[in-house]
Parts: sequence; C-alpha cells; structure tokens
Amino acid sequence: MDPVFTLQWPEFLLANRVQKLLPKSQGYSVLIPVSRQEKGFDLAVIRKRQNGTSRVATIQIKASRVYLQRQPNRTSTTRFRFHTWFNRFDVPKEADFFLLCGLYAPDAGRTKAIGTQWYRDSTLMFSRQEMKKFMASCLTRGGKQDRMFGFGFDDERKVVQTRGDKDRQFKDFTQFLLSKRIALLKTALRD
Repeated sequence: MDPVFTLQWPEFLLANRVQKLLPKSQGYSVLIPVSRQEKGFDLAVIRKRQNGTSRVATIQIKASRVYLQRQPNRTSTTRFRFHTWFNRFDVPKEADFFLLCGLYAPDAGRTKAIGTQWYRDSTLMFSRQEMKKFMASCLTRGGKQDRMFGFGFDDERKVVQTRGDKDRQFKDFTQFLLSKRIALLKTALRD
C-alpha cells in the first residue's frame, strides 16, 4: 500500500465543482474512495435525509487532454478550436453517472502570469443508461465499434461530437454540460 494518498487533478477539480453545485448546507456530501482499487466509480455524492437515512449516487470520471486545433485550409471544413479524445470503455454497473472532462487554457498564447482559476474545463454528464446508449452509438464510418470518441468546442457555449459518429453529423451535446445537468443528479438523490 502506498503511504501517500493522491488524487488525479480532474477528480479533484470535479469533486470540488460538484460540491459547489450540491452544497453541504442543502444536505449533500461528496466522498472520494480512499482505495485506488475501488471498482467502477471515482466519487460518491450523498444526500442526507431528515429521518437519518441517506441516498447515494456514484460517479465515474473520464478525462481527456484538450488539443488545440489549427484552422482548416478549406472554408467548407468544420473544425473547432478545441478537441478532446477519449478511449472507448465498458460502462461499469457500479457508476450511476459519468463525467467526461476536458481541461483547457482558453488562451494558450498568453505570456503573462496566470492563476489556476484561469483554466477552464468542458465537462459532460451522462447517466449510466445514456452512457450505454452513447457507447453503443460510437461507430466508425464503416459501422464498426470506434475505439475512441471525441468532442469539439470553441468555448463552453457549444459542444459537439467529432469522433465516434458514424454519419459525421456533429451531434450537439451542449445539453449534457455538467452545469446544465446538475438537476438530474439532484433528482436521483431525492427522497
């Protein structure tokens, strides 16, 4: 066993963010498993009830580097400023929700000193059923399972699927942004 407890930055960032969206003053707690071998989830959110019982929702976090895209040569080519790449994964039954996180610097050319608050993330939230459906739909143009999937965006206002979409339709996933879906998590934790 390692003598030091460590936490990957995306897990720390999202635990903090979920805690702000679901505050302790409203009866919520965010827990992180101490064991790295905990199967299927990275965070647990608990809602304590007045009668002493609790409800729990588990969350698995998948993180991607964000790649800065150069502008295309042809005007007919659609390309977004930022792009994520995720490996396809089996959807574990232990997780109730999934957060797909891409961390990025909005102005990579900035030369002045910056703080940690300057960095941004584009985080999508899926329920287990939505993630299963999404994984099943991640196909290559030839109709085979794509081993990767990805999203493109210019800023936090619009996120579209750029890889794993058989028909290359740039499906809009903006409605899956964490800030827009926190009510789904609250509903799962209701009395």
